[in-house]
Amino acid sequence: MESSPEPRGTAPTALEAEVAALERMTINARAELASVLADLAQAQAQLDSLHVQQLLEANEQLVIDAVRSRAMADSTAQLVSELTKSSELDGLTGLPNRVLLFDRFSQALTHAKRRDKRLALLFLDLDQFKRINDTLGHKMGDAVLREVGRCLNACVREVDTVCRLGGDEFVLLLTEVASAADPGRVADKLVASLAQLTQVDGVAMRVSASIGISVFPDDAADVERLVDCADQAMYRAKRAGGNRYMYFSTHDAHAEAALPGKPRNAGGGAQLLEANQNLVLSAMTASAAAEQKELLLAELQHASTNKDEFLSVLGHELRNPLAPLVTTLDVMRLRAGGYETIEHATMRRHLGHLMRLVGDLQDVAKIATGKVDLRLAPVQIGDIALEAIAMAKPLLEKRQQHFSFDEAPQALTCRGDPVRLEQCIANLLINASKYTPPGGRITLTTRQDGEHAAISVKDNGRGISAEALPDVFNLFFQERGGDAQLRDAGLGVGLALVRSLVGLHSGSVSAHSDGTGLGSEFTIRLPLLGADDAELMQAGSAATADSAQPMRRILIVDDNYDAADSLGMLLRMYGHEVWVATHPVTALQMVATATPDLALLDIGLPGMSGYELAQHIRQQYPGLRVAMVALSGYGRAVDFENSRKAGFDAHLVKPVQIDELERVVRTVHFTPPTQELPGGASPGNVVPVNPSAAR
Repeated sequence: MESSPEPRGTAPTALEAEVAALERMTINARAELASVLADLAQAQAQLDSLHVQQLLEANEQLVIDAVRSRAMADSTAQLVSELTKSSELDGLTGLPNRVLLFDRFSQALTHAKRRDKRLALLFLDLDQFKRINDTLGHKMGDAVLREVGRCLNACVREVDTVCRLGGDEFVLLLTEVASAADPGRVADKLVASLAQLTQVDGVAMRVSASIGISVFPDDAADVERLVDCADQAMYRAKRAGGNRYMYFSTHDAHAEAALPGKPRNAGGGAQLLEANQNLVLSAMTASAAAEQKELLLAELQHASTNKDEFLSVLGHELRNPLAPLVTTLDVMRLRAGGYETIEHATMRRHLGHLMRLVGDLQDVAKIATGKVDLRLAPVQIGDIALEAIAMAKPLLEKRQQHFSFDEAPQALTCRGDPVRLEQCIANLLINASKYTPPGGRITLTTRQDGEHAAISVKDNGRGISAEALPDVFNLFFQERGGDAQLRDAGLGVGLALVRSLVGLHSGSVSAHSDGTGLGSEFTIRLPLLGADDAELMQAGSAATADSAQPMRRILIVDDNYDAADSLGMLLRMYGHEVWVATHPVTALQMVATATPDLALLDIGLPGMSGYELAQHIRQQYPGLRVAMVALSGYGRAVDFENSRKAGFDAHLVKPVQIDELERVVRTVHFTPPTQELPGGASPGNVVPVNPSAAR
């Protein structure tokens, strides 16, 4: 039999099945690929979202910290104002104390000398006050002193000053006295007013006083001598029976004749007797005056010490919240490839200004005497002026004033501290705005004046009188007027600070005004820097900036989480290996594995101080060559000395500037511990990395 033929189409059917299977595999592969691409896109989106979220969180934290810092600064300013006011008043009577009295006395004396006017000093001592204390108790004595203070205040003008000098002694300063007889009339009024004080807190009593009067310029020409003359006259009145007043000298016969209890016998015997009595009284009071002077000096020294301690603590507390703000700004700039937004640049500018002001809090007295450290570099006056305008712009806009800037056509290069020069120009602009009414005109001009750069601020505001013009740069001076808007014009520190800072730049500042209501013009003159000098300084700066920075192994210990993390993040972006600890015990454990060659230690750590932690690291790891750098909000000379004694190689003051941090990382290395050398010298002296805070 013949076999039947194979059916047609069998081979093609198998091929089609294989092709179909391949197509299904292709579709599955494409689906899997699409799924992978979707997963990749989702992962990328999540990464981008995480990055954006981190930036948003950093910005939010920055804003929150800025608001907190502003609130803390406002509350601190209010506290400083309250402390200053309370330090100038007597705690019992609320009258000015001797510090405020002598300040007003000096101002009144200067005014009287310039205008050829008289002023008088009344030295008042209560009669038999010791008997009141001994019989009725000190509580009643305090009540009497308060009532006497009220009586004295009611008898004088607002321009006069009533001060409780101490114990039962009061001093009255009478300004602009027309004649030598006027103080006698005031003394008569005081005696009569005290005589009406017949009852205190329901207890009947008799209050009287002995009063001595001295007059400028008849009796003396200085504060100390006028007080001494009035004191001697008071003792004469007390010796004569009290409840009266006496002048120090017989410079006005009519006034002396009118005094109660004044001897009318003008014979030579009476004058000789009075001279002998004066000699005896001078000898009796010399010892008491010396003791009083020593007591006053001790009180002033104690007050100065308390002030320094308060400012030190205040500066430390203000620096702590500033530290993470500054470091976070640096991190955000580096993440953006060195680019900084306008908002971040504005925050950095005002943070820098705030940090310098906090540094000034460490020693206010040195600002008044011009002892402020400068960071000198070639600066363009035009750039400095623009920064100052940005600082003053909010006030100018708030007062709706017309401002114009007339910049010099050529570049003006000077040698100066850019922050301090910005502060000087900004102070002049802010001062002009305060003393110019809303809608007024203010002009800032820069020009070349020979070998100097001239910066002028001119306004059409309140102006300055001819009498006040010589004193406008004096500390705490203000020409008072009737304008209600000037009540909050300030304390009279800004112009004095401008003169001090400009003088440190070998420059000068002057004021001009045609009179009250005719505006004013303030001009700063700074020596111009030659082209060769500018190139030399810039070359030196470039050489320093171009120096190589080796990679370091760095341990950061700070109980402020934000400050520690942001500082660590910044150092990692510079390529360093960084370990962060927020507790000293954790830090000691990290040292064994991290083996750092640089340790940044916060001084105010919980459990143990940074000084103690440094000693533990040295003791537990004697072979470790690690450089120690102190981190602290305190920047006084004593703080640098404490760091040196504790074995630190440098001392950084918070908030740490990025250039200061780079300099420490680049230059500070391990110094073998040695014995203290004679005279306090040591090979491992601490480097004051932030000298502006150690003034």
